[in-house]
Amino acid sequence: MTRRPGNTQTLMLGLVFALTVAGALLGGALIAYGYIERGLEDQLERRLRSYAAAAAAGLSAGALEQLPSGDDPVARLYRGRLAALKQASGVRRIAILRRDGSLLVDTEDSPFGSRDYGFANDANELEACFSRGPLATVAYRDTEGNLYRNGFAPVLNSDGTVAAFAVAVEIEADYSASLVAVRNTMALTVGVVFAVTLLAALVAARAWGRVQRDLQKQTRLAELAQFSAGMAHQIKNPLAALRGYVELLARGLNDPLQKQIADKLISEIGALDRVVRDFLQFSRGSKGSIERITLDQVLRPVLDTARSLAGDTVTIRADNLPAAELEVDSTALREALSNVVNNAAEALREVAAGQVTLRAALRGPEVSVEVADNGPGIPDEIRARLFQPFVTGKADGTGLGLAIARRLLRDLGGDLVLVQTGPAGTIFRATFLKETEP
Repeated sequence: MTRRPGNTQTLMLGLVFALTVAGALLGGALIAYGYIERGLEDQLERRLRSYAAAAAAGLSAGALEQLPSGDDPVARLYRGRLAALKQASGVRRIAILRRDGSLLVDTEDSPFGSRDYGFANDANELEACFSRGPLATVAYRDTEGNLYRNGFAPVLNSDGTVAAFAVAVEIEADYSASLVAVRNTMALTVGVVFAVTLLAALVAARAWGRVQRDLQKQTRLAELAQFSAGMAHQIKNPLAALRGYVELLARGLNDPLQKQIADKLISEIGALDRVVRDFLQFSRGSKGSIERITLDQVLRPVLDTARSLAGDTVTIRADNLPAAELEVDSTALREALSNVVNNAAEALREVAAGQVTLRAALRGPEVSVEVADNGPGIPDEIRARLFQPFVTGKADGTGLGLAIARRLLRDLGGDLVLVQTGPAGTIFRATFLKETEP
């Protein structure tokens, strides 16, 4: 099936809107992610400097100068302190280094004086700590792919000057898992928002398209009503004069054939007059005066007219009408309901035991009247265009009855809708307000 241009435009508008929202959200998410990442890195960096400085503060530069080997009692003492700090802080390892990067003591029992050590790779940061104080390196990945950072703090002499020793602390960058979770959450959020926004935009665009089509339809109907009113006024008076002349001529005719032709002319003129009156009613809408009246007083003449149209084989009745007082344009309301009820009655002329039933109900300020019949239903080919002018399934119909009824009811604050139709019958629901403004 070929896609209509309106649908393609609607899809494109929805997609552009969704992409715009998703792009803005993605940009905000990236900025937020950057702030979160930087905040976690700063937090870890402060922890590293704090641990390194705390470990360095408990060391004696003089004792380190005299340290002969890793088995010395002082070395064992310092190793125990470092192990306790490691356990308390959760760092990976702690070491005491000389300024040249050679190892004195660490929590891994590495060889005394060795340089084949991970901290030696950060020689620039190690040297910088002696002039700048405690600092942390950038993040690295070890041989197992884990992210980690190192921190260095110089050991001070008893007079507060910087000695030739430093404490090194290695800690795993535990925020990496948090960043992955944040990144996944943001990606999922952007994806969900994009999908929801796209769906909402498509729904809104389709609704706007329907509004535009309805507006165009109403504009065409208004133009048609204006044209109909003008044509009806132009035709009404000549048509009345034509009927008068034909009736006058018919009185002087004696030939049966001529009399039959004259009667046929009068009948056709009457049909034209009915079309003209429908045109005028469709173009005027509800323009009468407001009066106080009961629902029963409105429906009684409607039922009487329908009974006269339906004939003896059709039953017209109303079930349990509520005692409702109305302040409405009663003329317009009767005209609207008559069109619906008469339409149902005329549809039952060929039904052996036809029945039209009216049921009314009050819903707050609104009155609802359902008109149900047991006729054959409305043909599929006209069902979709049922309320459009000039659409009819009757050979002698003008196709304006239901269109007029809907317009009048909408002017009265309600509507006319087809509830159901089929072999079991048809139900229309007419609604209007109990009180309408003049």
